[in-house]
Amino acid sequence: MAKFYLRTQKASGSTSLYVDVHRPACGVRWRLNTSIRVDIDAWFKAHGSARALEKYYKSEEGKKVKEKADKVEGVIKGFFKDRKKCTNEDKGILEKEINDVVNLEVVKAKEELQKREEDAIKAKAEEEKKKSCQVWNYYEYFMKGIEDGSIRHGQDKKRYTSSTISSWKTFGKHLHGFLEARNMLTLSFEDIDQKIATAFVTYLEDKNLMAGTIVQQKNHFRKLCNIAAEDGKNTNGVSLRQWKSGALNDRQKRAEIVLTDEEIDALYDLKLSGYVGQCRDLWILGYFSTQRVSDYSTFRKESFDTNEYGVPVIKVTQHKTGVEVEIPIMDDRVNEICEKYNYNFPNLKRDAINRGIKMACRILSEKVPSLGEWVVALLSGKERQKEQWYIETKKRVKDGEMLHGEEYKRYKLLKEYADEHKSGDMLYRRDHMGRVIRRRWEIVSTHTTRRSRITNLHKSGYTDREIMAESGHQSIRNFETYMKMSPAERALAIYNKYKPKKEKLQKA
Repeated sequence: MAKFYLRTQKASGSTSLYVDVHRPACGVRWRLNTSIRVDIDAWFKAHGSARALEKYYKSEEGKKVKEKADKVEGVIKGFFKDRKKCTNEDKGILEKEINDVVNLEVVKAKEELQKREEDAIKAKAEEEKKKSCQVWNYYEYFMKGIEDGSIRHGQDKKRYTSSTISSWKTFGKHLHGFLEARNMLTLSFEDIDQKIATAFVTYLEDKNLMAGTIVQQKNHFRKLCNIAAEDGKNTNGVSLRQWKSGALNDRQKRAEIVLTDEEIDALYDLKLSGYVGQCRDLWILGYFSTQRVSDYSTFRKESFDTNEYGVPVIKVTQHKTGVEVEIPIMDDRVNEICEKYNYNFPNLKRDAINRGIKMACRILSEKVPSLGEWVVALLSGKERQKEQWYIETKKRVKDGEMLHGEEYKRYKLLKEYADEHKSGDMLYRRDHMGRVIRRRWEIVSTHTTRRSRITNLHKSGYTDREIMAESGHQSIRNFETYMKMSPAERALAIYNKYKPKKEKLQKA
């Protein structure tokens, strides 16, 4: 058996067992560090007697020391087997082999620890990747990016406009409500299939949202899936094919009216003052500019200019799309309104203009009966809720219940509206087919300007591309939704274009 003895390394403060290796045949007399650590007091006590050593080797530490010492002996025997000569280089080789076998457990422990750490890092990365592929987490990441400008769109990498960001925020409210209601906040893009898409639509329908609003939210979900796919966070091709919106039929759309040139003239000539007059003036300015309320409600003196060809124009960078357009000023009434306010136009928001223009058109309906005609309309989700509240509250009153405070005031106003419109038991009047109907002046809004202008220009013979240059539309499909012409009007327009050619042929 090899002789082991203690030697203290003062520099490291550790105590190791050394071994004497004596092989005269090979000319070897080496003392090698085995790297076997021992308790110095226990070691000396064990070597006090044969019984103490036997007891020591039965202890937990002694078993480990003996096991390692036996391995060292095995390494030494194996090293010198068939070896007849050694050099100093061999001494280093043997000492390394001894250290390797003694520290094998330590090495394994270190390797296992390293593997666990690597596995933990990998698992964390996988978890982060999994979270980034979750629909809600990706939506939050996307929203932060479009708000701070780190995420942009298009080949020109344009920033998202505030109106587009607002639209995405609205989608986010519906998305979170849907995921929370169905306990699916950890939903991944990989999980999206027809069942999930249908459940989302059902959720929106249960909220009594209008068909057009539901289509918008479906489009946002589709866009989110596509953006995530481009970003490498969505590899589920099925999720990209579940959001076909389809075209809305007329019964699914809110009533979209157009004011004729004659009605526009009468509205402009109507003597109005104060808030209602201001709303009318801004609305007329919006009509002649063919722009959205987000643009025409922010016109300033700098918006009006003369271009390089001497054409007086309104210059607009559209709030919603960022598209730059120049609208030629073709009607003196634009200049009259500008001069009236000295280009310091009233600072009115969309809702305020909507209320004011309805009041103006109601007044005008006394002189222009066409504005008082009844047309089929579609109620919004809020309007349906309002009507339901009115019906239920009316029943409570009929049963003898007394209303108080704000509830009484609200019921009184709604009842006055129902009585004025002769709506019966409902809040909103119905026709003989049960469809909601309203007077045309009630449906006029800030967006009627753009729709009316595009339609009237088209009827006047302007080409689609000419009108699109003014309206800022980039897509003919979106543009055509603004042209509101009946089948009879379209037939007349085609006939009038063909008529001169026909007369010329007849003369020939």
